[in-house]
Amino acid sequence: MFVHSIEIICIIAFALSAVISETNRGKDIISVLVLGWVTALGGGTVRDVILSTNQVFWIKDPSYFWTALLASIFGFFFAPYLRKIRAERLIVILDAIGISMFSVLVTKNMIAQDYAAYVAITMGMITAIFGGVVRDIIASRPTMFNNTEFYATPVIIGCSLYVVMARCDVNSEIATLISIAFIFILRMYIVIKKKTFPHYLILK
Repeated sequence: MFVHSIEIICIIAFALSAVISETNRGKDIISVLVLGWVTALGGGTVRDVILSTNQVFWIKDPSYFWTALLASIFGFFFAPYLRKIRAERLIVILDAIGISMFSVLVTKNMIAQDYAAYVAITMGMITAIFGGVVRDIIASRPTMFNNTEFYATPVIIGCSLYVVMARCDVNSEIATLISIAFIFILRMYIVIKKKTFPHYLILK
């Protein structure tokens, strides 16, 4: 129940981060709801398709579907107010919480099922960032593939940190908390300091 509650919070954060964006001004309600839904559930859907699971997670448990939809509806009708109080700052924080929790929880689950480390880390990354990439494409915003911002990097490092601690027999709950905190702190540092890749790591 605790993990499910965290995942619900992450889904709300992702949906709101997509809906209240300034780039959505002038879009109709259906377009905005689809955008919020895809952002919240896209990463997990791709993960389940790649892993060929029996059912995609939001079909198996409809609470994820309805949470994404209701959060998107809320965001649509309250977007002007949320922008007025500068909620986008809160959304940045919620987005950081979302990517950190989703990625580590998925990595943890994959390791517990005896998947190889590289598979666990990759699935954690896809779950955390794919929805955001689709959001940016649909909203005609620069994606992580069109700029040099560190977005996936904290996720990859944090998930790798979890795997290392798991291999060293660190308590799984402690390893989870440390990895989530690491990704969140690093992501917020990157946002605040506007860090990008150094020039020698950018393709010429």
